[in-house]
Amino acid sequence: MDIRVLGPVEVSEGGAQVPVEGAQQQCVLGMLAAHHGAYVPVDRLIDALWEEDPPKTAKTIVQLKVSQLRKTLGERIASTTAGYSLAVPAEEVDLVRFRRLAAEGHAAGRPELAVAAWERALEQWRGQPLQGVGTGWVEQRVRMPLLRELWDLLEELAAALIELGRHREVPTLLQGVRHEEPLRETPHALAMTALWHDGRTAEALELFHDVQRLLARELGVDPGPRLRDLHQRIVQGHRPMVPRQLPRDVAGFVGRRAEAERLRCLLRDGRVAVVTGAAGIGKSALAVRVGYQVAPCYPDGQLHVDLGGHGQGEPLPPERVLPRLLGALGVPAPNGAAEQLGLYRSTLAGRRVLLVLDNAASAEQVRPLLPGGDTCGVIVTSRDALRGLALQGAQSVRLGTLSPEEARDLLAGLVGSEPVQADPEAAAELAELCGHLPLALAIAGANLLGRAGLRDYIQELHADRWSTLAVEGDAQATVATAFAGSYAALPPDAQVLFRRFGLVPGCDFTAASAARLAGGDPGTARRLLSRLASAHLVEEHAPGRYRLHDLVALYAREHCTEGDDDPAPLHAYYLHTVRAAGRLLAPSVELLPLTPEDPPDDAERFAGAEAASTWFRAEQLNLLAVIDHARGRLLWRLVESLRAFMYDGYQPDVIIALAGRALAEAERADDRAGQAAMRHTLANAWFMLNEPRPAIRHSQLAARLYDEIGWKTGTLLALSNLVMGTTSLGNLHESLANHERIIRLWEAFEPTTKLAMALENYAITLLWAGRAGDALDRQLRSLRVRQALAEPPGGQARAHTVLGDIHLTLGNVEAAIDAFDRGLEAASGGSGQDRAAGRPAAGGSQVARTLAGAALAWYLKGDAARAADLARLAVRAAGEDRRPSSGYDEASGTLARVDVSLGLDERVRLLEDVLAAYRDRAYPFLDTRARVWLAEVLVEGGRPVEAARHARQARDAAVRYGMRRLEGQALTVLARACPDGIHDARRAVELHREFGHRLDEAAAQAVLDRLLDRP
Repeated sequence: MDIRVLGPVEVSEGGAQVPVEGAQQQCVLGMLAAHHGAYVPVDRLIDALWEEDPPKTAKTIVQLKVSQLRKTLGERIASTTAGYSLAVPAEEVDLVRFRRLAAEGHAAGRPELAVAAWERALEQWRGQPLQGVGTGWVEQRVRMPLLRELWDLLEELAAALIELGRHREVPTLLQGVRHEEPLRETPHALAMTALWHDGRTAEALELFHDVQRLLARELGVDPGPRLRDLHQRIVQGHRPMVPRQLPRDVAGFVGRRAEAERLRCLLRDGRVAVVTGAAGIGKSALAVRVGYQVAPCYPDGQLHVDLGGHGQGEPLPPERVLPRLLGALGVPAPNGAAEQLGLYRSTLAGRRVLLVLDNAASAEQVRPLLPGGDTCGVIVTSRDALRGLALQGAQSVRLGTLSPEEARDLLAGLVGSEPVQADPEAAAELAELCGHLPLALAIAGANLLGRAGLRDYIQELHADRWSTLAVEGDAQATVATAFAGSYAALPPDAQVLFRRFGLVPGCDFTAASAARLAGGDPGTARRLLSRLASAHLVEEHAPGRYRLHDLVALYAREHCTEGDDDPAPLHAYYLHTVRAAGRLLAPSVELLPLTPEDPPDDAERFAGAEAASTWFRAEQLNLLAVIDHARGRLLWRLVESLRAFMYDGYQPDVIIALAGRALAEAERADDRAGQAAMRHTLANAWFMLNEPRPAIRHSQLAARLYDEIGWKTGTLLALSNLVMGTTSLGNLHESLANHERIIRLWEAFEPTTKLAMALENYAITLLWAGRAGDALDRQLRSLRVRQALAEPPGGQARAHTVLGDIHLTLGNVEAAIDAFDRGLEAASGGSGQDRAAGRPAAGGSQVARTLAGAALAWYLKGDAARAADLARLAVRAAGEDRRPSSGYDEASGTLARVDVSLGLDERVRLLEDVLAAYRDRAYPFLDTRARVWLAEVLVEGGRPVEAARHARQARDAAVRYGMRRLEGQALTVLARACPDGIHDARRAVELHREFGHRLDEAAAQAVLDRLLDRP
């Protein structure tokens, strides 16, 4: 069967027309086809048929039209409480075929393939979508969005045709969209470009003036920058220049004959040639050499760009490269990357230009820079294999080291043939020491200039040889002396700083961190860094941030460090600065107070949380490098400080590994404070991984150790962790008693967020036990404490979410929705620095949990469509977090519970996946709730036997752990699934009434009434 809606609504089967009688039937079918794969609510069908003035019998008429369609289409229309859907294979609907072909074009690696797919996509269109049927609602909500999809594709097709030099087809192609949407500037710009490149300059200028008059008449404005820039280039008669950008050819180039011939063959065949190999292997030299050889084949010019993939700073993004290329071609670059890309490819279309993209970092960096057609030649060099470019038909030419003969010839070209011929054995030995690597040989050749022979230099190499060189994995390839002269020429204070860099194998340095090593102020450090940069011993890879090349760092570490060099000042800087940042970014995290045993304070001062966050993001890797090389008390002090960054910084498994190492050292040294801090850190990390059992064990030990050293705050923190762990494991009776004790202890201190958290954790435990009324009292107290402390929005997001859960349990749906809305506002950074910085105040896991709670609230309110939308957002937010604690399983379970459009099998699969995930953890409440939801979905889907099995399992778990609300919900499902469920229903009513679960009580009462009324 073929259902067509991109034009008049039609159905055919086996080539024969299948009549669909009447405009209303056609409208209903068109709506279902336009939303293929989803359920269309009855209300939307009513809007499509009558908009604002439906008859009182509208729902009945819709049902009648669907019934008539079923007579025509058979069982191809499915229905649920969510509405109706078209249950036909995707290929039987022209709109779905159109979108599939459009997607194929977008995924195509080459413009000619994209054009072929898009032309087939356009064949699906026969006129206006849903032509002649529906109300103004259909016009605005269905027809216009589909037309915009068509117009977007026409623009993309036109741009691709211009890339391929098929200019003459473009004006006709765009005629329709230019007529339908005359104020849309992109089709006009594409048509002008095509006319201009086709030699029809006068027509292009006339088109511009037509658009200019239209915009002045309709809107009173001038054309936009893109049209004005294009008009100016046409008027000024800009024609692409003939660039000659290849760098100077390498003197003394040797070897690579086979590789050069392979490159030339690829260029002749129109393929993208990728030259790959290790650093210093000679990739750029080969690309330039072949570029000069084939230059006569590219009379329109040769372009060369160093993409900076493996040099100073970050790799150049395409949006910074395109203006350079356009400028080299004599074409002013318009604003906007998309416009630049289109103009760049249009300028190169049909021309013979060689493009050398040197030192690429990735396929993603290169792909937007490739010309559209196959008339241009492209050579890319990179240390990376760039396998992703295979989609664009690229092929690789891999370079290895030089042969012994080629290395000898290169050396002779560098130092002269006489020393090489005079002592061929020495020349061979020198080439071997250099690993036959062109860069290493070039460095050696430069150092040999002015020397009488090779032997003395070879002896120096033997004495100073490193363990590595640029050829990765070859421990024998080294040229240490290349840096000795530069180091010796440094002034003494710069030598001190350089060699102390070798003490700390971090990633990079700032003037602040370098000052600690140099023993001076940041101004002096900046001067010394500038001197080292001039000597090419450090590089400023980003403003204010310096780093050493791997080989230079190795040289500093192995050849320059002296016995009196001490990294302790740098260690003190990192210890105190990371603690200062943590106090601003996570004020609720408390660490063991510092003592005289710790280094003196040397923290960087921050203006606020944003400055602290910026520092931490820049220094994360350096901090890990310092921790990797720290020992003893400094090690556990640094690891302890990471607790402040566990939620938005380091992954928990990284912290577990570091804390485990620090704990072992503290135990060997019998350092009780260090053991306590590391047990506490390990507990928090295991909680982050949703593993309460190891978290409980470490919390118990941390509490005992803190008690031994007399830090009462630490004891309380560890006990709080312990109670939350026992709650997670379902030991609710024990947890409730311990919560009361902990709150009394916190109340002895000044009010802090610790008291608020203790109250909130108590509220959660009460809620899980079904005591929602008591939970509400504690949570409101927690919120009052938070508000009095002016807590940042991130902490309040969780508090409002818990409040929403409590209100929902009590049946206060409107209050729950309001609480969840407040939680979402807080999670998104309701005010202050988080919102100003454009980042959420709470992580994706908290956002996901808040959205999931809101989805349940709207579902209970009766708005299933809104509930499903919120649940999908929750799944997306949790998926972006990518941590075990992200709440992804909770969000997926909520989606399965509230989204009735998914279909029974898909909902069951989702909930079974959630249960499988919980099976590997220890969260009885979440596991039991998911099992109740699965039972509810099964009983609603007409599978009572399976529903009863899961309901019994949920009931038994709820009874075992004291989760009274879940017990009542499980009993309700059991009563629905079993004919003799009166006793279960009656018990559910009693439970929910006892604990004030109004909605749950009403649901159980409805089941009981139905069973009692049954004959």
